[in-house]
Amino acid sequence: MKESTWKNKLEILFGAIILLVIWQIVAVKINNDIYLPKLQEVYTSLLEIIREKDFLLTVFWSFYRTIISFGVALIVAIIIGVLSSMYPFINNLLKPLNSIGKTIPTLVLVVLALIWFDKDSAPFVVGIAIVFPILYEGIINTLTKNDKKLEEMMLIYEVPMTERIKKVYIPNIIFYILRILVPTISLAFKVVIAGEVHGQPQYGIGAAVQLEKMNFNTPGIFAWIIIIAIISLLFELLNKILTGKYYRWQSEDV
Repeated sequence: MKESTWKNKLEILFGAIILLVIWQIVAVKINNDIYLPKLQEVYTSLLEIIREKDFLLTVFWSFYRTIISFGVALIVAIIIGVLSSMYPFINNLLKPLNSIGKTIPTLVLVVLALIWFDKDSAPFVVGIAIVFPILYEGIINTLTKNDKKLEEMMLIYEVPMTERIKKVYIPNIIFYILRILVPTISLAFKVVIAGEVHGQPQYGIGAAVQLEKMNFNTPGIFAWIIIIAIISLLFELLNKILTGKYYRWQSEDV
């Protein structure tokens, strides 16, 4: 098993090296950093961005908007999801709105948010609007599609509702949230950055990318892409830690 894991990692590393080599060859051939910068130009831009005095503030604000958007969407999704599982008519009333939320293009939503709200609020609104339908639908499915045999067993043995919530419903919701935590936060992160690109708040990765675009600084744009990828990897690491703790908590609880 370990040999297979190491083999996969080496193949991924080899693939990354090949991609970088192809990138450098094409960049040298084109010899125009506006279209495709050389690797050393991206590296130089990356160092310049990191050394800027507002770098941490820029990253913090994008991260802050992402976490707040995800947190608000999650709280609202849990509350409405629980109510919808108890009163199905609420779920039926929300289905059209939920369908629109899942199908509307992000760019259109960003434009509407900028019309309805100010440039600082728009990224929050877009993040919440994109993430909420995913969380809500998942929580509804988690609460309404429990194991039928388990439900029957709880009814037969007259398990109190408080115990059902504590031992079954809450763990199921937590497991669902942990399972989709990384892709959902990553999605919120990208959407918030898209909102920042068009909204141009004072601080934010999206605003910084837009500034690089206005200056035709393609190496700077690629440098920010690398920073975004690193932050996404940190999200992945956090998810593994949280998931591991949940599994240990669940096994101890059993």
